[in-house]
Amino acid sequence: MSENTKRAGAGGHLGAAAMARFGAGVSRADFWIFVVLLVLAIGGSAVSQAEEAGGRYYWSVLVLVYAAASIGRSWFQAKGQGGPVWDMIRTQVFHWFGTLVAIQIVLFFESDGITDRAPAAVFSLLLLALSTFLAGVHFNWTFLLLGCILAATAIGLGIADQISIYLVTIPLALLALFIVYRRKFG
Repeated sequence: MSENTKRAGAGGHLGAAAMARFGAGVSRADFWIFVVLLVLAIGGSAVSQAEEAGGRYYWSVLVLVYAAASIGRSWFQAKGQGGPVWDMIRTQVFHWFGTLVAIQIVLFFESDGITDRAPAAVFSLLLLALSTFLAGVHFNWTFLLLGCILAATAIGLGIADQISIYLVTIPLALLALFIVYRRKFG
């Protein structure tokens, strides 16, 4: 047994079961959830840049949509595997509730004039990216990939103008769709 295998299986945070999840295929539902969530996030980036109010509440609603998708997929997977469903749901509710609270704080800062609209949108997207990435680490690997795309989008929005970000985001999104599609159908 290699040293890396020993480390991952004994005492490493990612055990053999977790590593197997990352290598697992993608169900049809996972694929379409990934596509819908990706489109909603990219749409949110556009709304944040185009709307006068910056799509202030869009990110709060999007957290709830992401939470519902993550909890729903995990619930179906846990039920299918005979795993502990309620522990997983409780963990995810706390996970996504923390994200919602953090975004509400950013929105409060925006409404109170502590920060402007554009940085508030970037911070909200970055919080969603981090939570989505962590949901991918703990629950469903497709969320990990989605979190990476959201983080790249947040970085792009933070340093680029609103048009050029799509020169980065759209190719990344297409690459991610290709990866998930290949896992499902390839």
